[in-house]
Amino acid sequence: MPTSSFPIQSKAKAFSLGDGRVAFLSLAFALLLTACGGGSSSVSASDPANPSNPPTPTTPPVVNPYTSTNVSPGVYTAVLNGKDITSIVMQNSSTNPASAQLYALHFNSPLDPDIYSGSLSGIGSNSAVINNLGYFQNVTGTLRSGSATLTVPSAGLLKTTVSYAATSTEGARDLTWYANPDNNLKLDTPATLASIQGKWVGRWSYAYGFVDNFSVSISDTGAVSSAMTFQSDCQISNGNVSPALGGVNLFNVSFNVPTATMCFIKGQSMTGVAYVTSISSAGKTQRLQWVSTAPDGRGVSFRAER
Repeated sequence: MPTSSFPIQSKAKAFSLGDGRVAFLSLAFALLLTACGGGSSSVSASDPANPSNPPTPTTPPVVNPYTSTNVSPGVYTAVLNGKDITSIVMQNSSTNPASAQLYALHFNSPLDPDIYSGSLSGIGSNSAVINNLGYFQNVTGTLRSGSATLTVPSAGLLKTTVSYAATSTEGARDLTWYANPDNNLKLDTPATLASIQGKWVGRWSYAYGFVDNFSVSISDTGAVSSAMTFQSDCQISNGNVSPALGGVNLFNVSFNVPTATMCFIKGQSMTGVAYVTSISSAGKTQRLQWVSTAPDGRGVSFRAER
């Protein structure tokens, strides 16, 4: 439309110096609002340009098991009755930091372990207890239930005392061992799927026997699969690994066992822990240790190197 259709009013108010100052200030304020992303002048807690207001950490710092005098997450190693025993303490609740799970592997047979497992209460203090400690014995497959207490008599030393009442077939059993943090595990390096994904081939132990050269594959999303079977027709289904709570270098492990089998853990949902340590042996640099148990304490373990 031609500009002549908008007649200029000859009686328009004169533009004063005061009006110019108001207009300038209004324009400057509008530009400031635009630069800040709207009408709010607050800065996000995650804004790196505002170091005085850092983002809230999602997890607390990992407790150093070498210096801590409290029961802390980690992997601890010892020798009990001349045989290696490994204890793993893993936080299992995002809302209760004192709650954890204990797994222990006692290699009474050189390569196939007895499995201890149970829910811990009291980590983060000098003493933690388990009232439902399962003890699944290699070879016989016998399952017993007992109790345990974990204490830290001095920094870097985890004392575990377990006790089982007598049964009709076995006498009472009391054991104590003192363990130190595993030097081969960088506990304060958060677990990543990149460190565990790929193919692992090793020894799968299940109390009643074992399978050498058992192959497990872990995808970049943590999916676990295997075409192999154990105890004739036991098989992994819907397997998964994921980084454990607390920013530690441990993994949650889970898988199901189909119900239409003769397997001793048929129809069970297995849960457990896995971790990868550094080794130097015959051209191999990594070792995977994995243990999974059913709710009643029966379980399997897997050790592989690559």
